[in-house]
Amino acid sequence: MLVQSFSKVFIVLDYQANKNYIAEYLCVNKKKPEMHCNGHCYLKKQLQKAEQPENQSSTPKSKLVPEITLFCQTLLVLPFTARNAFLQHCFNYLPGVTVANLSFIFHPPQV
Repeated sequence: MLVQSFSKVFIVLDYQANKNYIAEYLCVNKKKPEMHCNGHCYLKKQLQKAEQPENQSSTPKSKLVPEITLFCQTLLVLPFTARNAFLQHCFNYLPGVTVANLSFIFHPPQV
């Protein structure tokens, strides 16, 4: 994303550095000197090309929900079948459950 925001700056810097070459060889309006284009058409085309992938990538394809795993524990389970299996229990962070919400349960006895 950082590269996308600086891509336009690099395009303008490249245009400024190579302005004479762009005006002489890459300009669409080089045969019409009365327009005083001097390669602005090329710059505009490059900026539009850089903006097009930005617009396509800005639409989210799916909504991702961040999940933080607090810890994982692997347990040995001995089922009734002949082979052993390992079950993995993952305890994930739940944003709504905090220590502050559990304080009404776990408190010292009142005298």
